[in-house]
Amino acid sequence: MIQKLLLVTLLFISLSSCKAQTTHKTATTMESYSKKLDNLEVKMFVETNIKDRKTSWDIYVYNSKKDSVLIDHFEYPRIYEKEQEYISGDIRKHIIIGDVILEHKTIYLMLYKHGKTYLNTYEFTDDKKFIKNEYFAAKLATGTYLNFGHPFYDAEIKIFPEDEIYIKFDGGTEVFSGNGSITLLKFDNLKKKLTKVIFNKSSKIVVKDNDKLFETLNINNKEKIGIEIKKILFESKLMKKEDNFNYVDYIYDRSVKIDLEQINKIKGGIIYFFYQINKMEGIKIIRYDNYENEWLIGNYKEERIKSEE
Repeated sequence: MIQKLLLVTLLFISLSSCKAQTTHKTATTMESYSKKLDNLEVKMFVETNIKDRKTSWDIYVYNSKKDSVLIDHFEYPRIYEKEQEYISGDIRKHIIIGDVILEHKTIYLMLYKHGKTYLNTYEFTDDKKFIKNEYFAAKLATGTYLNFGHPFYDAEIKIFPEDEIYIKFDGGTEVFSGNGSITLLKFDNLKKKLTKVIFNKSSKIVVKDNDKLFETLNINNKEKIGIEIKKILFESKLMKKEDNFNYVDYIYDRSVKIDLEQINKIKGGIIYFFYQINKMEGIKIIRYDNYENEWLIGNYKEERIKSEE
């Protein structure tokens, strides 16, 4: 009797073990992005569907832990496989959110997707319904993982007075990412048009800064920076005493970002400062080159972005 009971027990354990060994996960999910926007939060989740061999990206807007709205979904017929990572890399890194902001019930989101970048807008008409628009921005450098590494992407969106939206992005791959330079875009909210900001090199005015201002000045010292820009414009005869000057904000490139993150001091890179002289004239831009310690003043034009091919 005891031998029979022992045999049944061993058989049960053996069957349980076999079952455990043949049970596999059919899908795994990871959170790849999260940013809080006032009382909301935007998150992106990446799901690897092992059974169907596809990867999907879902972007949600949360207004609580349980209440959310799915605002975007993407799929690709390939999955991440650890044993193949050294050859093909990680497909989950091929869609990246660069930045996202909320303004007047509209979410603005810069997205990298398989070698291209877009501005996506989601205009909410109520708590659950929205209108999506996608604006192609650029193609970025791509290549095989073995030669170029994973995709690299960084972006920042800023909304200024009069609903003027400026966006910077840079990217490509881990090996080739444009040497830290950025592309500056402008989005016209009324015309729903995305353009590229191109600076006129021939009409550029260069003002040397012997004090190497931004090696010591905190870039967030709005009052001091405003005074410096105002002084440069006066000296260059681009502003009159009676003009109403307003310093607005700044955007900097990746070289500045890396300096601030690693040494908390700016040694290189370009900073773009936005200002107004009298409200009717709109936003203007003055640049500062931290490599040469020079203010760069000049006109710029908005160039139409060629349609996506």
